[in-house]
Parts: sequence; C-alpha cells; structure tokens
Amino acid sequence: MISADTSIQGISLRLKLFWCTSLFSAVTLGVYLVVFNWLTVKNYGAFGISVITISYAIPQTTMVLFGGLTSDSINKQTLYRVCQTLYVVIGIVLFLTAIDEVPSLWFLGLFSFANGLIEAFSSPNKTSLISNLVPESKITFTQQMFYFATALGCVLGSVLSAYFLAPQVLTIKNTYGALAFLLYALGNIPNIFLVPKLIYTDQKITPEKTFALKMKTSLLGLKDSLLYLRSTFDIRVLIWILALVLMLGMPFTYLLSIYAHEHSTMQHSSKLFSHLYAALGAGNILGALLGILVSKSAVKQATLFVYIICGLCASAIAALLMTEYWEIVLMILLAGLFTSICTNLLKGLIQSQSRVDMRGRIAGFTQLLAGFSTMSAGLAGFVIHHLSNYETSPYAAYETVQIVLLGLLAILTLLSLPSILKLHIRI
Repeated sequence: MISADTSIQGISLRLKLFWCTSLFSAVTLGVYLVVFNWLTVKNYGAFGISVITISYAIPQTTMVLFGGLTSDSINKQTLYRVCQTLYVVIGIVLFLTAIDEVPSLWFLGLFSFANGLIEAFSSPNKTSLISNLVPESKITFTQQMFYFATALGCVLGSVLSAYFLAPQVLTIKNTYGALAFLLYALGNIPNIFLVPKLIYTDQKITPEKTFALKMKTSLLGLKDSLLYLRSTFDIRVLIWILALVLMLGMPFTYLLSIYAHEHSTMQHSSKLFSHLYAALGAGNILGALLGILVSKSAVKQATLFVYIICGLCASAIAALLMTEYWEIVLMILLAGLFTSICTNLLKGLIQSQSRVDMRGRIAGFTQLLAGFSTMSAGLAGFVIHHLSNYETSPYAAYETVQIVLLGLLAILTLLSLPSILKLHIRI
C-alpha cells in the first residue's frame, strides 16, 4: 500500500511527465506506422500487408497472457523499461536496414513479429502500471487520459509522416523511410527514464523459484484468472463486447493502407495516404476526449455501447461506398471516433472492475483480444489478396470482405443485447 512518506504531488508530477513521454512516443509511433505500411503496400501489395499483420499477431496472441502474468509477478517499472529498450533496438536496426534499399518482405515480417512479441509484454504491463498509479476511483479516467495521449500522438505522427515519406529530407537520402524508423527509436528513449513508481500495489516480494516451479505457478495463475473471468459476469460481458469490436470492426482500420492505396479517389499519393491516417487519428482523439467526458459523467447505461457499435458499422460502410474525398475523410474520422471511444471505455471499465492482483492478467486477456483482432485483419487481408487474383479488383475485394465483417458485427451485437442490459456498469 501507500508508504507514509509518499508525496501525492510528486506522484502527480511524475504521472504528468509520464503522460508527456507517452505522447511523444505516440507521435513517433504514428510516423512509424504510416511509413511502415506505405512501404509495405507500395512494394508488396495486399499480400505484404497480410504477411506483416499475421507476423505481428502470432506472438501477440500466443504470448500476451504470459505478458499479463509477468506484469503481476515482477516489477512493472523494470518490465516497462526493458520493453522500451527493445523498441529502441528495433527502430535502430530497421533504420540501418532501410538506408540504402527497400527491406525484403520476410525482413519486414520479422520486424513485425519482434514488435508483436514486445507488445505482448509491454501493453498489458503499461495498462496495469497506470492502474496502480492512481486510486481505484480514478482508474477509468486516467486510462482515458493515456488513450487520449496515444490518439493525439498518432494523428500528429500521421500528419508528419507525409514529410518522412519524401525521398529526400534536407540533404539526407530517405527513399525507403529510414528517418521515420530512426525517429521511432529516439521517441522511445524518454520512456525508459521517466516511468513513475507505483503507489497502489499489493505486490509482495517472493523468494527465488526454480524454472519448473515458475512454470507451474504461471499455469496456476492463468487458471485462476480464467476462473475469475468465468465468475465475474460484468467483466465477462464487457470482454465479449470488446472481442466483437476488435475482431470484426477493427480490421477496417488495420487494413486502411489497402483502402488508401487501391481506392481510385486516392490517386496513389503518399500525401493523401497520410491524410487518411491523420483523419483516423483525429477520430481517435475525439473518441478519447468523449471517453474522458463519459468517464466523468453520470452515464451508466451499457446500451451506450450498442449505439456506438452501430455508429461504427454505419460510418465504415459509408466510407467504403463513397467516392468524394472529403466525404471519405469524414467517414473515416467517424469510424476512428467510434472505435476509439468504444475500445477505450471498455478497457478502462474492465480495469476499474478488476481486482488489484488480477489487473495485469485481465489486461493480458484484453491484449489477447487485440492479438486475435490483428489475426482477423491478417486473414481478411489474405482473403482480399485471394479474391483479387480472380478477376476482382483489390478494392472491390476489400469492400466485400469489410462489409461482411461489419454486418456480422452489427448482428452479433444485437443478439448480445439481453446480456448487455443486465450489466451494472460503474463508470
């Protein structure tokens, strides 16, 4: 618990600095994602996007539960610093690789795999770490603030990415986006040094264990977390809603690079490519702001998520069918808004209603769903690639697959309405 000499104001200051470093790293992440996806889809098409998506999803899906368990078992600050250091290494190696030539597809897939493996430990750990920096009553609000930082950073990074997609920046050769990867490495360095100490934690120091005993303890920990989920109705239903949105709604945004590259209105311009990602990021910002407002308001009806999901389906399908550029940008912005507010609120609520000793593992489960979401997007990409090989244009294939997924999302959400009405949400 809280030590007697802990300064709340000092903790608050360090939390603000941590928020600022998270914002900065999110900006560099936004640049990295746009350039990485642009480089892949430009040189390897829908098949390349599918390969890097699946490569990212495999470790994210298979290792994330152990990542959450690790977060509950060791010092969260140490684990966070290790993950950030590995991100720096990944960025530097990718920068050196992309200086003189475009990386091969298998090399890009390898980097995606490495990022997914690190994220499997980093994401649940960061979620759990933030939850342990504030009192329980402020968890949802604080989580929304950090989601807002990520959303704001990604939209700023998307806007800046057009500059980093230029073949030459000042006197530096940048044909393959090497500077974006260097920026990504530099952006993660401040996080290593400015992560704050925990003030709300039930972690206990345990003696050293053998490897076999650690594995047994890990498996028992996973079993306990599964039993905890099974016995907690509210968390179980919230995770089900989150799973629907992530696996059926998020592939639209994960595969946005295919949309931007193949849509006739986009004219294959890297500048317009970055604009679409900026629109998606702007929607994420608005969604994060609305999430903060909702978390501070008296809105408690779980049916709110049904309306949000319907809005996501409507805006995404509209973006698929429209041809005017400003209409497309607006619809993608709305799709980003609805996905952001829905997923962020759900993750915050799940954390706020979880036991302190279970938060890392529950965050691991939510991140596992994110892994399944990425896997779903990768498989959808392979279907798009397959359909485009049989006298179907890549965009028509993308449009067909996404409409099927979004329609299924709307139907399953409506079928889940009876369970949603039974929820007692404390926002």
